[in-house]
Amino acid sequence: MTTRHAPPTRARADRIGVRAREEVESAYRARAAEAAEVTEAARTPEGPRSARPEPFQAVSEGAADAYRWALARAEHGPVTGAPTRDVPDLARLTAEADAAAVLLDDPVCPPDKRAYVRGVHDALAWLCGQSDEHAV
Repeated sequence: MTTRHAPPTRARADRIGVRAREEVESAYRARAAEAAEVTEAARTPEGPRSARPEPFQAVSEGAADAYRWALARAEHGPVTGAPTRDVPDLARLTAEADAAAVLLDDPVCPPDKRAYVRGVHDALAWLCGQSDEHAV
């Protein structure tokens, strides 16, 4: 007996994980803009204009990288570095989120890396339907 896999339907192609592609695009643009704003503010002589803690930038960068990867605009997973060319399926998104969770539980993970990984984890947890909250 042969098992045939149905081709992805239009509904599936319009989703990344459990979220609509448009939602992911919007979340990506917001996180990327936040990361760029904080980076630019840090370059000015006055320093950052917001009262957000420094790891905020790393969290935003991690979330932006996770969304970029999920949208198939990055060649490697943000935590594992696993190569990818297409939009990752739910299993790959979950595996990357799990890898981030392992790093978050590692007591020797440096604070700046932990902040970045927190952003990745929160973004991927949202994409996988494990959380209703956007990253950051």
